[in-house]
Amino acid sequence: MDHEGMRDLMMQKLVFAAIAGSACLLSAVGARADDAKDKLVAAESFATLDRNGDGRISRSEAGFDRSLSQTFAELDTDGDGFVSAEEFSAAQQQESATVGKLTPK
Repeated sequence: MDHEGMRDLMMQKLVFAAIAGSACLLSAVGARADDAKDKLVAAESFATLDRNGDGRISRSEAGFDRSLSQTFAELDTDGDGFVSAEEFSAAQQQESATVGKLTPK
């Protein structure tokens, strides 16, 4: 495959990963405006951490983020050696719920 073909393929993968991650994070029905904003930030973080754009974060990609690297095994709930957008989103939601319980209203 030539350079231009490789570039197009990589771009398609990046777009797919961004769409899939965003769709996953925005799938919650009835989210408040603040929740939606938090989910968009998480989508951007996932896309940033997924350096090769394959829609999942490998252990080597996690190495670029200290916190993710330290909690990788916990986040990889299905044990396949990767953190998917769904696993990443679930961890973000759990963290938000925990912080919400600690924050006085």
